[in-house]
Amino acid sequence: MAINKFLSKEQALDILDKVSFFDDLTNAEKKVLAEFNWCFIVYENHDYLTDEGSLDKRFFVLLSGKVNIIKGIQKQIITQFKAGEIIGEISFLTNEPRTASVVATTKTAALVIDQELMKEMPVELREKVKDQIILKMAQRLNRMNNRMTLGSI
Repeated sequence: MAINKFLSKEQALDILDKVSFFDDLTNAEKKVLAEFNWCFIVYENHDYLTDEGSLDKRFFVLLSGKVNIIKGIQKQIITQFKAGEIIGEISFLTNEPRTASVVATTKTAALVIDQELMKEMPVELREKVKDQIILKMAQRLNRMNNRMTLGSI
């Protein structure tokens, strides 16, 4: 992973208003989250956010840009994610190694959340973030089920 820069509090606050993951947050909650501006990281094209097999326990909320999810020695592209998607939530929740690598395909900003940040968040904010993780996971599972169903017709 390359050395990355952080968003300022003002940049973080501005971007929180543009990403649907944060729609349920009040303005006051967005301001609290923006105070953790060192967790708002900008990755350059080709930077790895995380590596397959690593024990990295963070998850990412993509704020801008795009990333490829790649797997194996051949670095096969599994899928691509854009702003509003979450990545790494399974390792975050299960403490299991990463099942794929994530690489930026454009300049990409992400909110990077680890267990420490979750503990530091006010309870109501933390619960809203958890609710969004559950929602995003359910939406992804539904999309995968629909693809499988369509593929078997």
